[in-house]
Amino acid sequence: METKIRTEKVCLKKEKLSANIEQIVENDMSLADYYGDIVKILGNTVTVNVFSAVITGDKAVVEGSVRIRVMYADNEGKAEIFETDCPFSRSIDVRGASADDRVNVAVNSEQVTCKAVNPRRAEIRGSVSLKVSVSAMEECEIVSADSADFCHVLPCKADGYFLAAGASKSCTLTQSADIDSNIRGSRIYRTDVMTTVNEVRTIRNKMMFKGAAVLDVVMLDSDGNFVSQRMNIPVNQIADIEGIDEDCNCLVTLAAGSADVRLIADTPQSPAHIEAALIVNADIDAYRKMSLNAVSEAYSPVCEIICEKQNIKCTGDIVRVNETHTVRSEIDFSSCKAAVITDVAVRKIRYTAQPSENTMVVKGNIHFGIVVADNNNDKLYFERISDFEYKKQFGEDVSECDFAPDISVNAINCSLNENSQAVISTELRINGFMNVCRQLNIVTAIEKGQTKDRAEDDGIITVYFASKGERIWDIARQQGSSPELIRQLNELDEDILSTDRMLVFELE
Repeated sequence: METKIRTEKVCLKKEKLSANIEQIVENDMSLADYYGDIVKILGNTVTVNVFSAVITGDKAVVEGSVRIRVMYADNEGKAEIFETDCPFSRSIDVRGASADDRVNVAVNSEQVTCKAVNPRRAEIRGSVSLKVSVSAMEECEIVSADSADFCHVLPCKADGYFLAAGASKSCTLTQSADIDSNIRGSRIYRTDVMTTVNEVRTIRNKMMFKGAAVLDVVMLDSDGNFVSQRMNIPVNQIADIEGIDEDCNCLVTLAAGSADVRLIADTPQSPAHIEAALIVNADIDAYRKMSLNAVSEAYSPVCEIICEKQNIKCTGDIVRVNETHTVRSEIDFSSCKAAVITDVAVRKIRYTAQPSENTMVVKGNIHFGIVVADNNNDKLYFERISDFEYKKQFGEDVSECDFAPDISVNAINCSLNENSQAVISTELRINGFMNVCRQLNIVTAIEKGQTKDRAEDDGIITVYFASKGERIWDIARQQGSSPELIRQLNELDEDILSTDRMLVFELE
């Protein structure tokens, strides 16, 4: 009797770690002599730069810095900005860590406050929350429906896209851009980076992807006015990735790990310009379409068997989403007698994505930081929240769909109407992949045990009164027969009985 089990191999993405770490931010900042005194803190921006995230031994090591820019009003009523960096290095235990594991770091939230201790010193206190995930590709063997003859197996189709390869790549991008106005005395208040992938091509063991990193720089000039500059930095990379070929469907997402942006003032050698250096991380998953003859259940009438099973995610379709969605917000500033909106920034975007019938629904809110000036040109800072909802229609039921888009600000416009009401139009870029998938509980191994004792009446025809809706498989397993034999003896071509009926079968 054949006891060797035939198997097929698939690759799965195994998550080894998903952890949130809190990075404390504490800094006492004394102003340089050329800064004016602090009269009132107007607001701050927080930028988390991750320089590296790697596996070292059995730990994930994350190194970076938290850059805080604080805006305040001085004793002449002008807005000033000073900045400080708080470097950090964190290590997290990872069970079963390997040097080939992929480490991803995302900023979950930040809460940093700044308080003036005296006109020349400020205290910065707070924390940022970082989500650190570690994953690896793991080869898994599944039992084939064309298996050994000592047991019966229930086949199931696992048609869809399975992982062929995966990798994380980093690249450093640099670019400079001239600026129209004289930037002597100007300070950077915030930098925002939006990344997108436009083209992906693959050949054997190589991938080429093109995209862009859009850098928005907002500065405060020497007159206390905000000016902005946008830089489009092209991404054009070739990566060596073993296991991919022309038939792979590749998911490539880009994210900015860090952004070092500097203002260079006029010199005899060069005009005023911006210099930017970005670290951009590419997360790559390559899928290959496969049709697997898997097994969902197994039993044997002649011997004991032990089945090992595992939940496997089978991706049926991969849909690219790269769209804009405009959110209109109205915020009342009549109580402070606002005369003009001097700056609007998106501090955070929070969202959840849930499928509903044939629609993916993304709900969330936008956290604004807004600087206004009153009739006396005094600057005031406010934080406000506005809700949004985005829907993406899909051609089939997406109850089993994964969607974790990257949502960034593509453009933002604001005006103040005659009722001191700010009307903010925020154009969001929603970029990512929807994975329509299903979970399959598949047999990964079958172990043969002791032979069962055979009764003296084995082989005798037996009668069973079956009910509508019963599976032939369940009846055969319960009675110690085989599904094929029951179908043959009763001239059945259905797996689930459509009526009550009497069945005859023979024990194996």
